[in-house]
Amino acid sequence: MAAYWDTSCVIKLYCRESDSEQYLAEIASATEALKSSSLLEAELYFAFQQKWLRQETNGKTPDRLFEEFQSDVNFGRIQLFPVGSDVIKESREVARLCFDVRPVKMLRTLDGLHLATARLLACERVLTADDRMKAVAGVLGL
Repeated sequence: MAAYWDTSCVIKLYCRESDSEQYLAEIASATEALKSSSLLEAELYFAFQQKWLRQETNGKTPDRLFEEFQSDVNFGRIQLFPVGSDVIKESREVARLCFDVRPVKMLRTLDGLHLATARLLACERVLTADDRMKAVAGVLGL
């Protein structure tokens, strides 16, 4: 079952959080690479910086954490998909669907781009810790 991983879950693989074990188990049992948008690279680096400031990186620098992430990409454990015109176009459909339902589902732009990527990849599930994304994923049938 193809799953799309949002930044809010991927970060739990590198910085331990209370529910990290759940996501580590999910990735350990996966039969294919973790799928996400190339947006993940920028979002993760910003998140690593924030975690570092809050001393939530177990002493690892943001650069070290990012190297671990890049290693997983290079070894094929994580597959990143570019934000092209197809994703931008699909994100408009995601936005339309968010605003067509009642009650309206509010969604940030980058989250819409992630969900558009998940749709284009025909993912059946979206792993996210973000409640807004979960609500919209449900509207999208993911």
